[in-house]
Amino acid sequence: MDEREIVDLVDALEGEVNNGGFHQFFYNNAGGNTMETIRGLEAIGAVKVADILKRAAAMFPGGMPPKDRFARQGVLLATFPDARSFEVLNDEFYAYLEDISGLLRSYKSRSGL
Repeated sequence: MDEREIVDLVDALEGEVNNGGFHQFFYNNAGGNTMETIRGLEAIGAVKVADILKRAAAMFPGGMPPKDRFARQGVLLATFPDARSFEVLNDEFYAYLEDISGLLRSYKSRSGL
């Protein structure tokens, strides 16, 4: 995974969760890259946010959402038909225990992006 992909994955996570919570993240294309997004968060130093995403992913049968969008959507809607299922983790994310934007800026600077 290259530096640009890491930035794109973290940006996608932040945008999706801020717009509609983890339910939306997992429902949309970004959710197919959950493991890569966790690695990206760790690469920029957002370990607390990575932990929140790991816990959200662990709620899926098998501990990780399917990569395939339609399979993931099916599991998501069958297992978590109500977006409030992720409410506690959404609230943790919204508390911004880490400055994701600042970490991304620092990462881009170090990476020459």
